[in-house]
Amino acid sequence: MDLKGLVADHMGHFSVYDIPNLLFVLLASVVFGYLTSIWGARSNAEGARRAALWAGVGALAAGLVRSQLPLATLVLAAAVLVGSREEGDRGMDRIIMLLIGIGCGSGATVIVGIALVLFIPIMRWALKAPDKA
Repeated sequence: MDLKGLVADHMGHFSVYDIPNLLFVLLASVVFGYLTSIWGARSNAEGARRAALWAGVGALAAGLVRSQLPLATLVLAAAVLVGSREEGDRGMDRIIMLLIGIGCGSGATVIVGIALVLFIPIMRWALKAPDKA
């Protein structure tokens, strides 16, 4: 066995052409998550980075299993993960970030970006501004 065969055996269901696509959706979901958190949820920088991480986790999970499990299973898993926590608005932010990541990771990055143009103002309307001290 040569090195090329060894690498090919450990790429799972991915081809060489899938790698840039996975990296793109991962980066896009992190950027979308960050911007949505800053502009939509009005989070501070630390909260926005954490939200971006959650979006990236969703994208990575969806990208790794998208050809093996139905999307409904991913959404259900995200809902169970978030629903097990009692965090008020932060729980809502977390499910939004996971759905951004799942949308990007499942191959709908362009659609997620378009939807966020309308969704971010809806978030700003629905979530009150933080109290200024």
